[in-house]
Amino acid sequence: MTKRMKEELYYYWLDNVPGIGRITMRRLIEVISPRELYEQGAGAPGLPLREKQRKQLDEHRQRWRLEEEWEGLREKGIHFCCMTSRDYPDKLRNIPDPPVVLYQKGEVEHIHRTGVAVVGTRNCSAYGTLAAKELGRALADQGIVVISGMARGIDGISQWAALEQGGASVGVLGCGVEICYPRENRFLYERLQESGCLLSESSPYTQPHAGLFPSRNRLISGLAEVLVVIEAKEKSGSLITVDMALEQGKEVYAMPGRITDSVSRGCNVLIKQGAELLLSPREFAGEMGKLLMGKKAEEKKEESPLTLQEKELYGLLEPLPLSVEAIWQKARRINPGLTLSQVMEGLLMLVMKGQASTHEQYFYRSHLG
Repeated sequence: MTKRMKEELYYYWLDNVPGIGRITMRRLIEVISPRELYEQGAGAPGLPLREKQRKQLDEHRQRWRLEEEWEGLREKGIHFCCMTSRDYPDKLRNIPDPPVVLYQKGEVEHIHRTGVAVVGTRNCSAYGTLAAKELGRALADQGIVVISGMARGIDGISQWAALEQGGASVGVLGCGVEICYPRENRFLYERLQESGCLLSESSPYTQPHAGLFPSRNRLISGLAEVLVVIEAKEKSGSLITVDMALEQGKEVYAMPGRITDSVSRGCNVLIKQGAELLLSPREFAGEMGKLLMGKKAEEKKEESPLTLQEKELYGLLEPLPLSVEAIWQKARRINPGLTLSQVMEGLLMLVMKGQASTHEQYFYRSHLG
């Protein structure tokens, strides 16, 4: 078992400590690594935990068998990765509030491919059903992955159409990957494991509940290059995904509908507010195929060489975000005369050259190799 794999064991343990949710987990790993936390327990200094959480952590630490639990995960066919994993999707590193851990079943490579998110109402019309099917098939023909939430209606219809056409789809769940929700989409759930992929940031047997669905929407838009809305009411959950896509800098397309149809009201309003107009699913898919594949080719062009100082700064970056102050302190051990402004300038050049990423004045490596 490699050193990196061992690190993932501790992330898996921490993610399963009762009483420690996503926000608390993120606060913890800002002050201590999961491995150190497992070794030192709740007595480690500076932990942002309440007394009850400390007790739960130590009790869970005594019960948990690292390698046995890990093997159990593998036996279920579940792939686990964390923010420090080499196969953690780069597309999610750059979104606000990236997931600390991910659980996946199926063909994991699909989450790294070019994808279009398709969302819409659960109670879709015959018009919406036809459009979702046509779009799913057209995207599959272009080799573009359909990303959605496996929900009843537009989501599931577009995903099933892509799979039936011989394409691929990623189902982002508001529950654990061992739970099929909704139950009526059991066939889609099974098919995604065979020729697509299921993904969740919740532990495998987490039951669905209302609080999980809005947060999972950021992953749907985060994994996609473009978001498409097909039929949505004016106060629809799909519009939460739209807000998150816009926050992530993604382009949003909406399919128009009749002004008398309540399920089209949200899409029509989006178009009025500036969303791109989707008139033909097949034309859209063809344009996206050319545009996105061209973008991938552009990204493969030779990167600008790094200066000696930039190489030194890059060597100080980590997979997890560090503040400019923290990076400066590390850099001064190598070059005591280095100023804070020089470090900031160097970090911004690394971002421009695609070697570093930034979020709220924190910097981290764009690549783990």
